[in-house]
Amino acid sequence: MLAARDLVRPLGASLLVFSAGCASSTHDAPEAPKHFASHLADVTTEDWQPLELDRALERLATRDNWEDHGRPLHLPKHPAEKYLRGMIVVLDPGHGGKADVEGYKRGPTGVREAEMNLRVAKLLRALLEEAGVTVTLTRESEVSEAADDRLKDTHKRRADIANDHPRPDGTTGADLFLSLHHNAVSKATTNWPSVWFHGQVDQSEVALDIARYIGHRLGADLRCAEVGKTSIMMSDQQMYKRGFAVLRNAKVPAVLLESSFFTHPEEEQRLRDAAYNLREAYAIYVGLVEYAFGGRPTQTLPEITRDDNAMAIATTLSEGLPGWWGSDRQRTLSSTISIYLDGDRIDASFDPKTKQLSASAPWPATGSVPLRIHHANFYKHHNWPQRYMITIDGDDARCAAAR
Repeated sequence: MLAARDLVRPLGASLLVFSAGCASSTHDAPEAPKHFASHLADVTTEDWQPLELDRALERLATRDNWEDHGRPLHLPKHPAEKYLRGMIVVLDPGHGGKADVEGYKRGPTGVREAEMNLRVAKLLRALLEEAGVTVTLTRESEVSEAADDRLKDTHKRRADIANDHPRPDGTTGADLFLSLHHNAVSKATTNWPSVWFHGQVDQSEVALDIARYIGHRLGADLRCAEVGKTSIMMSDQQMYKRGFAVLRNAKVPAVLLESSFFTHPEEEQRLRDAAYNLREAYAIYVGLVEYAFGGRPTQTLPEITRDDNAMAIATTLSEGLPGWWGSDRQRTLSSTISIYLDGDRIDASFDPKTKQLSASAPWPATGSVPLRIHHANFYKHHNWPQRYMITIDGDDARCAAAR
């Protein structure tokens, strides 16, 4: 096994390479010819010549090592980060507290998960805030009033920070709740990323949209040895019958990240290093940018009217996308559109020109009836919110979003 100093030094060097803005470093794969690392940097010079196909094919004969943890750390601003602006994200660095409990959430040499989680959260906050995101952490240090593993209700307290987060329009609820963790298992060679959602897939459509971007980015950037061994997305009910309490209590889109395994000896040492933590934070940032680029569909508050003994429901769908070239074409997938009233699917019609969704059903008896609306844009991103509550009082009906 490599000594800790051998694992940490390349990561620190990688950070210096980024700071200096160098195009290459001694950490490039040794078999790679120099022009593969540098020739594209000279593309604007008069004597520049493109690489020929046969040279690129030759390069494939000496492919790089997947676990190149000492490669340079590049952190460019993603051109599409503008689509994150205005979002509200709550970051939940897991497992603060119980620092005095021997062996609690620690790696082979005693490195604490709570500390690596917090470093990643603070680095990710810096990246997101620079992109115009409002970011709140559930803890800023070892513990907070909400985030403390010694508290029996800590999971609900942490989720409620996202559930009750104030919004500029006077409503509440963050756009996203991210619980940040690293995994543990008895087998020391296990190391792969996973992103967990709550319950059945139909319960967590928006969370699934987000999870796949982050999961793939974590695999690509952390280069865990077992990426591809299993799914990057998992239901929390695979672990516990009721799922993870922190996700179960979240009323906003929420995922829990297990970015890598701190029980893997070399990974534990890498996770001690702030440069490696920054590589992880940047991977999550890019995943969120790519998700935001694809938009979050929504709809207007449904209008409920009575037509004889029928309830008429009308709402206008939005793909959650800008007026790009092609926006005059249908960007909502008809096959994804559905309306459920009191748990039963009802017939609906969609006009792609006006984007109006209409449905009707028998007028319910006095009381409250749940309404669910589902649709997805051509990025396969699902709408939010999805749940409403219709309150019936004789011939009158009120509709409000429900969490």
